[in-house]
Amino acid sequence: MAGAVREIRDRHEHVKVVGSLNLVQTLLGEKLFDRLDLWVHPIVLGVGKKVFDDDAVPANVTLLEPPVAGPKGIVYLRYGLADDMPGTGNMGAPDRGAGRDD
Repeated sequence: MAGAVREIRDRHEHVKVVGSLNLVQTLLGEKLFDRLDLWVHPIVLGVGKKVFDDDAVPANVTLLEPPVAGPKGIVYLRYGLADDMPGTGNMGAPDRGAGRDD
């Protein structure tokens, strides 16, 4: 599948994918994307297909513009692929209350 995706990307300047999780996972795994737009909805389903499954290849992305939140809590995030390898660290946000033990 990755070869076919590369061919499509080479032929077309802009390719958008909406709703095809298998294709999105291939694009992420092969780093065949320039921009990743995520809409985070404030619901917890508990089950379902994961976007970033157990076989996900680590990739470092960078936020391209400030997040935008809608009135119902949906947050839109736009990321671009970064050159360096992803790092890990403290995920706490003391200024927002996350990571505190009280």
